[in-house]
Amino acid sequence: MRRFVTICVLAAAIGLTATASAWEAETTHAGLTERAALHAGLHAHLRDHLGLELGLFMPLIVPRADAPALFRVLAALNPIHGYVPDVNGRMLALAWLSVGSVIADVPVAHAAHHFFHPATGRGLGDQTLGWTERLGHRLRATALGADLVRSGKPAPDWLLDPANPMGFTSFIAQYEKAVSASTAGERRRHLAAALLAAGAMLHVLQDMGSPSHVRNDLAAHLDLVGTDRFDRGSRFERIAALSHGRLGVPAPSTGPSAAPIQATSLRAFFTTPEGTGLADRTARRWFSSHTLPAPVRVRAGMGSTEIAQRLRQGLAHPEPAPPSRLDLETARTRAARWVDSAGVCVASYQIDSKDRLVWFLDDPCVNEQVATILPVVTAYSAAFLDWLFRGTLALEPAEGGLAVMIPETGAALGTGTLTLFWDDERGARTPLGTPINVTSGPAGQALTRAPAPPANAQAVAALFRGVDSTGEPVVAVGYRALR
Repeated sequence: MRRFVTICVLAAAIGLTATASAWEAETTHAGLTERAALHAGLHAHLRDHLGLELGLFMPLIVPRADAPALFRVLAALNPIHGYVPDVNGRMLALAWLSVGSVIADVPVAHAAHHFFHPATGRGLGDQTLGWTERLGHRLRATALGADLVRSGKPAPDWLLDPANPMGFTSFIAQYEKAVSASTAGERRRHLAAALLAAGAMLHVLQDMGSPSHVRNDLAAHLDLVGTDRFDRGSRFERIAALSHGRLGVPAPSTGPSAAPIQATSLRAFFTTPEGTGLADRTARRWFSSHTLPAPVRVRAGMGSTEIAQRLRQGLAHPEPAPPSRLDLETARTRAARWVDSAGVCVASYQIDSKDRLVWFLDDPCVNEQVATILPVVTAYSAAFLDWLFRGTLALEPAEGGLAVMIPETGAALGTGTLTLFWDDERGARTPLGTPINVTSGPAGQALTRAPAPPANAQAVAALFRGVDSTGEPVVAVGYRALR
């Protein structure tokens, strides 16, 4: 189990709340992940293609001795939340997925890699901070003895980075062993690790729904001061947690108004040339607190058109573009609202005592935005889970043995290696023949034929490790009970 220990070395001595730098992990991220899992096809996939009869609700045991660093991190979580294992290291499959999304920014330095500016392709930098904020941030880091968030790799690059202990490389390795390991206990431990990595990747994708993460607005994450002066966080994301908690996270957005998610690669869930990634959509529609239009002095005789032109000149990002018509009369006495074509508040504005038109995100405006953003994030999360677990195989009886098929609804496969296994009455798994090189496999067609398993075989399983028809790495799995 040495590989499982590697995936779980997460910095045992670091707490979970030193600096909040994402949707709040124990509420919003957990809720988003659980909602997504229940709307994706993962439950049926675990049941039908891995042989776990209870699917997402199958208990998976990770012995504490196999991952001591992980369990030290989990000890900081509240056990009543349902994603802390029992004394034997047992937890439901859904809970292992959920806890991966909770601990994805532990150690704190990993949170630096959860930012991505889709227009430039850059990750986080502290360029949005003034010199006093930068100094304060560094003083806090020195006092804590920790490398607090300052700069990092672009989020999609981080998921694909082999150095990420809970990234795509680790997911593929653990998922493969969840089929190929010799005992049922080992397979379930590896599946727990794969789900942990999947949850952590979901966390990073979900952060692309937070405007500050797609505008590299580090300053927004220093707006709130918690119970001590070193606990800093995002006001926007705190409001999301207070408004929706964990169980109140909305279901995925559906219907004609919901943009279809047609990503065929991991990176496409974040950004595409057509602007259909989650980071693209968020950056195009929403401001973060420190990337709002700069104040503009309103002089006598100035109209909305001139003011809008000046506002555009002071924008850190070209979108969303300020409205061409402003309610200046209302703005002189109270906050006015800029709403988009869907009637959702984009920002509030008011003329202050110095005759400046200033922009801000007040609580009602943020609440409208959060209620609009979260269903989109849930939809992307569910689609991402379906993409991770898209590889499926069917094992059908054939003359003299078995036919290995790709179901009509399965992902078309490219080149790779196919290995078959058989399980005895104790659940011990043994290879059935030698690995087979596969060149391609369209959905609905047979990949190959295999010899019949021994007479005492209780089940057969199949494992494809290679790429799909688009060249993306994939693990495809299949399972058939014989008794």
